[in-house]
Amino acid sequence: MLIISNNKKIKKQLKKNIIIIGFGWSSIGFVQYINTSKYNVTLISKSDYFLYTPLLAQNVKYNRDLTISSKQLNKDILFVHDTVDNIDFNKNKVQDKYYDYLVLSHGSSVNTFNIPGVQNNTYHLKTLEDSIKIKNKLNELPNNSKIAIIGCGLAGTELIGSLSDMKRFNLMAIDGMDRPVITFDKNLSEKVIKDWRNININMYFNNFVQRINHSSLETNKEILNFDMAIWCGGIKISELSKTVNHLLKLDNNRGIPVDKYMNVTNQSNIFAIGDCAYSGYPPTAQVAYQQGIYLAKQFNNRFENRKEFHFQDKGQIAYIGNSKSIYQNNYLKGGGNMVYYFNNLIHLYNFGKIYIKSKF
Repeated sequence: MLIISNNKKIKKQLKKNIIIIGFGWSSIGFVQYINTSKYNVTLISKSDYFLYTPLLAQNVKYNRDLTISSKQLNKDILFVHDTVDNIDFNKNKVQDKYYDYLVLSHGSSVNTFNIPGVQNNTYHLKTLEDSIKIKNKLNELPNNSKIAIIGCGLAGTELIGSLSDMKRFNLMAIDGMDRPVITFDKNLSEKVIKDWRNININMYFNNFVQRINHSSLETNKEILNFDMAIWCGGIKISELSKTVNHLLKLDNNRGIPVDKYMNVTNQSNIFAIGDCAYSGYPPTAQVAYQQGIYLAKQFNNRFENRKEFHFQDKGQIAYIGNSKSIYQNNYLKGGGNMVYYFNNLIHLYNFGKIYIKSKF
């Protein structure tokens, strides 16, 4: 394109079009840092808000606003409220929009492991709508109702801790592993077990759930009755990721395979970040957010100074109930009330940083 100015022909480079699919941790990192003076950016998502998921489990006992509206993002980014279930890679087209670059950040799905009854007889905790349904159900239950929390990873552990603070329910912690928060140091897991025992949490470890009925569940060891069951059993590849892999002839049942630069395998203009990407890193908010920022900076440099993505692990933290948390990083580990206050400060800082950057 040529523009005539002072009788001189000046070349002006057309801005390339970037389409992002999904509005989660990876995409918010991307849109906060992308230079929209260099690119036209369109974000397509079924949700018009970003959800601060690390506090989702604790929010079953609160009414905090954990969302940031798409309207508070970069004013030059076009938001499209829609669901994507297919992509025309031959025409570089999503819905009715064309792209030069495509960024896949649509996340993952709840993993039920094809266990009969999980889908219909349990609540899940992955979205804002899920947390609202759980809170509404909890408000309907009488005191001393039996609540089964199935899966004692990070989300399940924090949910158990939060529900225990309500001091209204009989809680059952159920997991096929031999201890909770299996990604933490064993001594910290044992601390969780000790603290849960002190607040009368009923624990069923090494219990693999085989079937869930309307008011009972069967494990490899016993049958447990409940008034409400919440499934925290993990995540799996989404249907859109399966479609992408099929169309691009990629064979991976854990996600969309990417290289060290977040490029989808064998693709130069398609990227995947966050939980939908199979990158070798754990599917956590921390990883996703860093990947989004990394990729935005690569775009801003027009890929002239390409550096491989390296995850900077800032540690793991989990609320376990009774105003106590556990924390570990590469250098230290611990748990207790002081870690709980540290936990609160971390979330206040992280959410505040995201909110302020989006707002201003």
